[in-house]
Amino acid sequence: MSDKNLIAGAGAVAASEGFVDYGKAFSAGYAKSLENKKERENKNKEIQTRVNNLMSGFKNDIDVLKFKPEDQTLVKNTIVGWRNEYAEAANAAAKIKDKSSPEYQGYVDTMSNIQNRMVNLKGNLDNLAAFKGEFKTGIDKKIYSNAGANDMSLAKGEVMLAYPIGGITENGDLKWQDEGAGEFSFSDYQLPFGKAKGTATYLGQIAERVKNKKNKLDDFDKSRIKEEVEALIDDPKVFASLISDGDMPAFDFSNIDPEDPNAREQTIDLLTRSIYNLQGANVSGTSATGDTSTPMQIAREEERKKVFSQIESGYEKPIPTGRKNSKKNDLYLTIDKELGVWILTDAAGQAVKGAGGNMVTFQTEEQAKKYIK
Repeated sequence: MSDKNLIAGAGAVAASEGFVDYGKAFSAGYAKSLENKKERENKNKEIQTRVNNLMSGFKNDIDVLKFKPEDQTLVKNTIVGWRNEYAEAANAAAKIKDKSSPEYQGYVDTMSNIQNRMVNLKGNLDNLAAFKGEFKTGIDKKIYSNAGANDMSLAKGEVMLAYPIGGITENGDLKWQDEGAGEFSFSDYQLPFGKAKGTATYLGQIAERVKNKKNKLDDFDKSRIKEEVEALIDDPKVFASLISDGDMPAFDFSNIDPEDPNAREQTIDLLTRSIYNLQGANVSGTSATGDTSTPMQIAREEERKKVFSQIESGYEKPIPTGRKNSKKNDLYLTIDKELGVWILTDAAGQAVKGAGGNMVTFQTEEQAKKYIK
């Protein structure tokens, strides 16, 4: 058989058996693979572009280096943790094409919440720095009132000034934990209120006006003075400062308990009576009533009346006597209802021992009143 016939025969066999062109098939498969590779690369580029666009929403303009070393670690670790959380949400959102889907919106909400934390954190950190300067200035210049109502504000302020930030909450707030002040946050903190020097000055002006008045005060004058005094100490903070900070040394507020429901009325009564008795003092040297008592004496007499009333009513709390022991500590009368006597005690409530080591007691109200100075 000739070569020509052999070739023709081979071709016929190949055609009958389904001959495959492997070279052509390989070329087609390779082209498809390259096409898939390109598609995947483009898809990844699109995802990365979307991730970068989403990550651009994470704003961090907090300068960690400006903080003390003990605060730097806490602030930096918090920011890194939130950024990682934001990045996870951004990556997940970037893979979702349907931006109207609940899943996509959920990730967007997560990123938005994290960014709000960052905004809150920066605001609180900036405000903390400003607070420290303001608080220290207030302490140095003795601006703040020593009133008992200021105790927690002063205690918490000291903690924030002297100690590192205790922690950062999930919403970007700063917090501290102290044995005395307990757990508290910066956003809930309020500065201590100041001394009521302006009010004390104005009360002094009222008193001076009355001193210069020649004619005796009538009911209208007295009513006006009382209304002015009431208005001046209407603010609880002003009232607390007035009876605690010694800005009016002519008046003795030491025995007025700010926790007493009647404390404000007692203070108004003390002030108005004292001012009434100053009428004409700058004109004649005495008051129009002929009373030459000083404001301190008037205040003391008012206090005696209050103490007598407490004794008569069986007041259960320690009552100041106006006397001191050998160590210059205040002495009090405390009723013992079981024994039916008044016992002399110190500020801690411990009975004072007299001759023979026995308690000093008063059997009757009259005896107790006579001891009051």
